[in-house]
Amino acid sequence: MKKIFLIKFSFIIILTGLGVLCLAKENAIIDLDKNKICVQVITPAKNPVTGECKEFPSPCDVPSGWIKVNSCSGSIITIEPEENVAKPIICKEYFWYDETNLKCQGPKTFCGYFMRKGLYVFETEEDCEKSLTENPRLKENKIEEIKKEIKEKNEISLEDISKILNRINFEPGRVEIDGEKISFEKEKIIIKKVGEREIKILVNPEKIILKEGEKMGEVEGNLSIEKEKLLFEGREIKISPEELFEKLKIQDPLNLEMKLKLGDEKALWLIKFTQERKILGIFPIKIQKEIEISAQKEEIEKLKENKKPWWSFYF
Repeated sequence: MKKIFLIKFSFIIILTGLGVLCLAKENAIIDLDKNKICVQVITPAKNPVTGECKEFPSPCDVPSGWIKVNSCSGSIITIEPEENVAKPIICKEYFWYDETNLKCQGPKTFCGYFMRKGLYVFETEEDCEKSLTENPRLKENKIEEIKKEIKEKNEISLEDISKILNRINFEPGRVEIDGEKISFEKEKIIIKKVGEREIKILVNPEKIILKEGEKMGEVEGNLSIEKEKLLFEGREIKISPEELFEKLKIQDPLNLEMKLKLGDEKALWLIKFTQERKILGIFPIKIQKEIEISAQKEEIEKLKENKKPWWSFYF
């Protein structure tokens, strides 16, 4: 009896196994290369690089690198950052200045992590210049430096500092920087570029002298620098001493005297000098000239001209 029961039980097990095998053959794919069976179930997956999402007939059909998702509708892929991967070094051109050199420079190529304390970089030269004039901390530090230089040195350049100052006034025996007056007993030479020409302003306790090259003129009034312009009694000076003689085509004047003064509410150059001439090409004479020329125009505008002796206009 026991033997018959075992035979029946074994027969049932065999039939069940055959049924399962037949069902698996109909609903599965055998991957011989990977030695595994993939059930044919629709499997959504997304490409993490392109964002493309597709449905595949089975898990085995999902390409390598794709990520399985629950649904292609509204799926979001989060890619974890790769560790120990070197990031590319990025280089870019900037205009720049720093606290040791208050002058916009560039463009210069900066790469990687280049920022340091006191360095300022800008994509355009205009932004650089604007920052330079508006940076209050740099302005304060630079003003203190120039004050110290004026007190300690006899010759000072204002080439960098004038861009960030509102106004510099020159009076006999002192200089006023943004409202603060610095007095001195010895002559100071202040160097400043006006346009393309280098001007020297000689300030001593008695007077102010404007000098360019070998030509110099006494200033009879208030001289100042404001927004990179040279002003006399609030009027812009547009012609310098050397430039004046170049345009007048006067060479080797004798006993030269020059003054920058006001006349009829205009800034003008008064120049006095002597020239040597010959009568009939034989007899030497000396002609004294006195000319008033507008200092507010780039071209020569003679306001007045006198000659001595009176008949010298023939020569």
